[in-house]
Amino acid sequence: MSEISTISAINKWYQTPLGAALLKAELVGLADVLPQIFGYYIAQIGGPTDNNEILAASRINNRIIVNPYSAAPINGSLTVQCQLDELPFLPESIDAFVLFHILESASNPKAILKEIYTSLMPNGYVIIFGFNPYSLWGLTSPWKKTNKAPWSGNWIGPGHMRKWLSKIGFSIGDYKTFYFRPPNNNPEKLLFMEGLGQIFWPYCGASYMIVAQKTVAPLTPIRPLLSLAKYFKTAKALPKPTTRTSQCNNKL
Repeated sequence: MSEISTISAINKWYQTPLGAALLKAELVGLADVLPQIFGYYIAQIGGPTDNNEILAASRINNRIIVNPYSAAPINGSLTVQCQLDELPFLPESIDAFVLFHILESASNPKAILKEIYTSLMPNGYVIIFGFNPYSLWGLTSPWKKTNKAPWSGNWIGPGHMRKWLSKIGFSIGDYKTFYFRPPNNNPEKLLFMEGLGQIFWPYCGASYMIVAQKTVAPLTPIRPLLSLAKYFKTAKALPKPTTRTSQCNNKL
């Protein structure tokens, strides 16, 4: 399955009962973070692009949807069609990115993260949702062997994701996981597992959210050049030659 096909399949999967239940849990976590981020532009990559609730909690009015397979305008937002490792934004022009299960489908996820780092304003944020391989979903082998979404992607562990982000230059902030039930198409049956999971295995949810901030090292002020004269001994003036008259007294 190609990169674009996988992304499209995951977005359609969100319309299934299981996908909708996971999205509901993810949006609760996202709603806790978005109001704390300010700026002029926020971009969403991945996820159900026709869902108005995804960025509803954001205080940023200018919203951009990055879609690798369509440029059709969605819900009044600006839609950009592009390759994810070649984002069409100027450096330091976007205040926040929200990524919904995009990196699992990408052939070069590190390149996408580097593009996002370049596009972000200093101290800008990226919020990443990924499927957790260390969960009931990831450890259930029958689903792992299928080519259907969302199991067809290359799931990246949260530890690896945080290492990648740190190496690129991000500082890691909030980290949570969501949805502690197994991948059952009747999710309401096992709703009681949510409370148990939050208490006993809080980092083993099916999906994780990582919030990272672009950190830019402050420029070290350059000390003004001091006069080099103080580092060298001032050459003393050479003595002027004098004419000395030597008188010899001849003793008789």
